[in-house]
Amino acid sequence: MTNTREAIMQALCAFLARAQFAAPVNGRDTWAMLSRRVKLWNDVAAADQPALFIGEHGESIAYAGDNFPSKTTLNVDLLIYTSAGRDPDAVPARALNIVIEALIATLTPDPKTGRQTLGGLVQSCRVEGRILKDPGDLDGQGFALVPVKILIP
Repeated sequence: MTNTREAIMQALCAFLARAQFAAPVNGRDTWAMLSRRVKLWNDVAAADQPALFIGEHGESIAYAGDNFPSKTTLNVDLLIYTSAGRDPDAVPARALNIVIEALIATLTPDPKTGRQTLGGLVQSCRVEGRILKDPGDLDGQGFALVPVKILIP
């Protein structure tokens, strides 16, 4: 596979745009805003949340030996913003849980191969690592950082 990073990121964005929430978040069943350009949450209006931003912040390249091809891992951060905490009667963590479950379901591996390949562009794409969550109990602004690893052979 010799797919470009840009083609892979466009495919990831298209896959994530399909996410459907199991229950409404801010009255929506999908993202109010989705972008590959990260914004500060103060710059995202409550009406534009839940919002998903795709951050490309690193990659690693490894070799099994001198005569072997490289293996590249793209490290992508999915930043989620929710404004559910602004409602004093809401449980803000509920909104984060719903949108995180939708992301994980969207990147579920193909049952035949056991891998999510973004339509055959990559060897694997999956949520991997520690998910950071701040539901917004104190200030009303919810945030989650979901790490995704994309393996390009």
